Amino acid sequence: MYLHNRLYQPLAQVDDAAWQALLERHGFWENFGVMLDADHQDIAFHILMHEGEVAHSKAMADANFEFDAVAISSEVLKDPILCEQIDRWSAMHAANYGAGVTTKMGLYVIRAGGTLGFHVDGPVFLRGARVDLSLEPIQRGLMEAQASHRTILPLRFNPEDDFMLCGYRAPLKRGELFEFSNVLPHAYFNKGTEHTVLLVTTYLQEDLLPAEATYAGAAAIPHAATEPNQ
Repeated sequence: MYLHNRLYQPLAQVDDAAWQALLERHGFWENFGVMLDADHQDIAFHILMHEGEVAHSKAMADANFEFDAVAISSEVLKDPILCEQIDRWSAMHAANYGAGVTTKMGLYVIRAGGTLGFHVDGPVFLRGARVDLSLEPIQRGLMEAQASHRTILPLRFNPEDDFMLCGYRAPLKRGELFEFSNVLPHAYFNKGTEHTVLLVTTYLQEDLLPAEATYAGAAAIPHAATEPNQ
């Protein structure tokens, strides 16, 4: 089982200029988000990569794939500058964590006043929701969540926002890449006037999977790190 010895683990200070330029270049992240219930208001997960591949397929990027997903225009994902940056970011994770695959990468937007209520990732467990833990896909999803690293690079946020990890308020900092245990309850409350934009990456590290399990997803090809290992 993989679990951090801290709820919030700073990894490195990185130059986010390329991502900031892409936010200026493309305005899709300013579109309206989804509103599911009182705990999930005005949020949008714009998927950029799935299973090691840029998310060109609409099936990878709409709400049939993720409950909070908001599709990006196919024209946006034809931008070679964006695609190069997505691949570069994925390669950095492969170089730093070892053999594995970027199972998911995207821009998570919590619009001004929006709320992403407490949940755990895996399959997602929301307040009051139940799942059948005897199902093989559910079991595999939980196993893979334990073997994955979840990193976040805060691109835009309000100082008064609350990013909560089991009751701990994480200290967001511009340009600080951090990792946290997404198998634990976490939530985000936008309390400001500006939209929050978080670059969220999930990287499955193959040697953290139990020996009896195999991963059927695409295999990532490690490249040289673009940021220092921590």
